[in-house]
Amino acid sequence: MGKLGDYIYRPIEINKTINGKSICEFVKNNLYLVIHSFLPHSQPVEPPKKIQADSIGEEGNELDSLSEYSSEIYEDSKDRIKALEDKAFKLMTYISALTAILIFILNKEIGFFTKIFSIISIAILILALLISLRCIGIKTQRTFFIDAIFDFTNEIPKAKKQKDIIISRLENALFNQNIADNTADIIKASRILLLFGIITTSISFICYFGSKKEIDINDKKMGVNNYYLDSLYKSPNKMFLEEVNCINSELNSISKDLDSIKKVNAVLIGSGMQKK
Repeated sequence: MGKLGDYIYRPIEINKTINGKSICEFVKNNLYLVIHSFLPHSQPVEPPKKIQADSIGEEGNELDSLSEYSSEIYEDSKDRIKALEDKAFKLMTYISALTAILIFILNKEIGFFTKIFSIISIAILILALLISLRCIGIKTQRTFFIDAIFDFTNEIPKAKKQKDIIISRLENALFNQNIADNTADIIKASRILLLFGIITTSISFICYFGSKKEIDINDKKMGVNNYYLDSLYKSPNKMFLEEVNCINSELNSISKDLDSIKKVNAVLIGSGMQKK
């Protein structure tokens, strides 16, 4: 008796053949993708063999089915290119946001290593942004136009046979799929650069917060030192004012005592003159 598990794909397992050779091959392929993304590209090479109209039968049902399938294949190729353009636009949004954060950090008072890693990160992200721009508004693709339906070689255009239209639609779909494959490779290269940009940006953040903590500690030390210096400069003046105030108060008390003595002497002198 058959089981459902016999007819479905097995879970994806980890590749256990990871070694030095596979890592070198991985780095080599990714480096080739990045270089390929910057260089100008040629037009897709025509296949050595093509599907001929004679390969399609003359039966009506078969033609209708093939026409429907070819339309779906062609639309899938167009939709795939559009989806890749949307991915590239989203990737540009992430890259722009990360670059803006790094530029904001560069305007701050930062350390030497933070500045170096921030500049490296911005350079990598700009390269990723330029690669992503190549995936926006792809014009190298074939569309299904009127010349695929009518034959204009004669003086009076004549409608092509249905199987010729099917072949033309399939050729356009294959061409667009080739363009989509190349676009997917370019987006992959942009994502690789974005990954390296995120790594260097993380190092920049670590250096930034570390240097910021050190700067805050130094500012606190400078604040404490300034406080003690101000207190040293201000304390002699304060002590001098206190001594002056004490002397003034003593002088005031002495002047009051002298006034009272003068009054007593005046009273005594007055009483002595009355007795004489």
